[in-house]
Amino acid sequence: MAEQIKSIDRKDLKPGMFVRSYGRGTFQDPLVEVGRFIESYDDIAKYLPDSTSKVEILTDKVLPEKKKHSEKPAKSADEASRLLAAALPAARRIHDESLNYARKFIDNVRHGKTIEVEEAEPIINQVIDSISENEPAALTLAFLKRYDEYTYTHSINVNLYALLLGKAIGLDREKLKKLGLAAMFHDVGKGRIPGKVLNKPGKLTDSEFAVMKGHPLLGLKVLSQVRGLENDVLRGVVEHHERYDGNGYPRQLKGEDIHPFARIIAISDVYDALTSVRVYKEAMTPAKTLSLMHKWKGTDFDPSFLNRFIRVMGIYPPGTMVQLEDKRFALVLETNASSPLKPKVKVLFNRRMQPIPAECIDLSTYRQDGKELKVLRQPDPSELGVDLKQLSRFLA
Repeated sequence: MAEQIKSIDRKDLKPGMFVRSYGRGTFQDPLVEVGRFIESYDDIAKYLPDSTSKVEILTDKVLPEKKKHSEKPAKSADEASRLLAAALPAARRIHDESLNYARKFIDNVRHGKTIEVEEAEPIINQVIDSISENEPAALTLAFLKRYDEYTYTHSINVNLYALLLGKAIGLDREKLKKLGLAAMFHDVGKGRIPGKVLNKPGKLTDSEFAVMKGHPLLGLKVLSQVRGLENDVLRGVVEHHERYDGNGYPRQLKGEDIHPFARIIAISDVYDALTSVRVYKEAMTPAKTLSLMHKWKGTDFDPSFLNRFIRVMGIYPPGTMVQLEDKRFALVLETNASSPLKPKVKVLFNRRMQPIPAECIDLSTYRQDGKELKVLRQPDPSELGVDLKQLSRFLA
C-alpha cells in the first residue's frame, strides 16, 4: 500500500503525527528526512528548525497509545496545598543547608582556599530526593531571595533549576549528581574576580567586561585543583556561557558541541539572574523572564531544553503570587504541565489585600458563573506587602 503523504505548515504539526521530511528540496531549502513520530511539542523544536515552513507527514501512521495505568491521577488543588505544606519543612532544611555550604565554599575561594567538594555531594543528593518527592516545595524556596545574599542563593538556585531540568529530560541519578556539582560550582571563578568589578552598580567598561568574561576559565583553574572531579563537571562549569548560536565564550562553541550540562546550566543561570534583584536592576517576574528567554531560543539556548524548562517551571511557578481576573490574590501551589497558564492556586486576599476565607482552586478546571477564571498578572510580593518567608502560615 502506498504511503499517504500530506504536506502541512510547521505551525500545524501536533504530537502524534509521523513526520516523513521537511524542506522543499531546493538548494536553499534542502529536503531533510526525519522519519519519526512527534511525541511532544518538545520534539517539534528538537527535530525541526524554527525556520521550517513545510512538513511532510504520513497520515496512515498512528502513534501507538501508551498504557494509561502508569499515569498518576491528577491531584486536586486542596491535596496540592496539603502536600506542599507537609513537604515544606524538609525542603526548607535542605535549602538552609545548601545556603550554608554555598557561603562556606564561596568564601573559601575568595580567600584562596581549596573547595571541600565532598561536602557538596550529600547536599546534592538531598536536593535530588527533594525534587523527586515534591517539586513545588523545593521550587517555592528558590523565590525567597535576599538582595544581599545573591552570590550564595544564586549557586543553590541554579543547582535546583538545573536538577529539575535534568530530571525532566531523563538523566539518571549518577548524571544528576554530576550535573548538580557543575551547577553548584558554575560561578566559582567569580570568587577570583575583583569586588569592584563583580559588584559594580553601573555598566562595565570594555576592559572590566573582559575581566568578568574570564570567570569560566578561572573556575576551571580553581576546580582543576580538586581531585576526583570528572570532565563532565568541569565542562559544565567552563562552558556555561557558551551560546547555542556560537556567540558565547570562552571558546565560541556552537549547538551540541556545547556539553549538555553547560546548556542546562546556561538556562538555569539566566533564569535566576533575571528573576533576582541585583545592585543594578529590579527583579523580573517569572512570566516576563520566560517570555524574554523564549525570544532567545535557538540563539542563546538549546531550543529543546528551553521548551522543557518552561514546562517544568510553569509560567507561574509554585511559591509566587498571582492576581486573578476577579481581582483576588492567590498563592501558586502547583503548575499544570498541560495548561501552563492555569496553575493550582490558593486564594488568600481580596482586591484590597484583605484576608478572606482561603479557597484552593485548579484554574484548569475551575469555572465561575460558567466562565473560566484566568490569571490577570503576576505581582511582586513585596509590592503587596507579603513576606513569603511566612509561606507556611499561608498554607496552614
